Amino acid sequence: MSCCSQKRLELTRKLNPKKESKEKSSLPIPKNVNTKFKYTGNTAWFYRGALTHIRYHFKHHGYSITIDSRDVPAAMAEPLLESIT
Repeated sequence: MSCCSQKRLELTRKLNPKKESKEKSSLPIPKNVNTKFKYTGNTAWFYRGALTHIRYHFKHHGYSITIDSRDVPAAMAEPLLESIT
């Protein structure tokens, strides 16, 4: 019986070889890049960050706040916020 388990182990290693080096993505992921957003709504508004749960308070139309980089992807999907470059 031990020969069967050894063959199985060899086959498993051949089918699922471990990669010696980890592949790096072609595009670097920027870290700690905070983005400024402008509020386009008409009244005061609170936005809660999707990952950090930080409360961002937009006091009036046109008010700008720098949003944490971890919350930026969700903020980009928010129709009342416009990113400022």
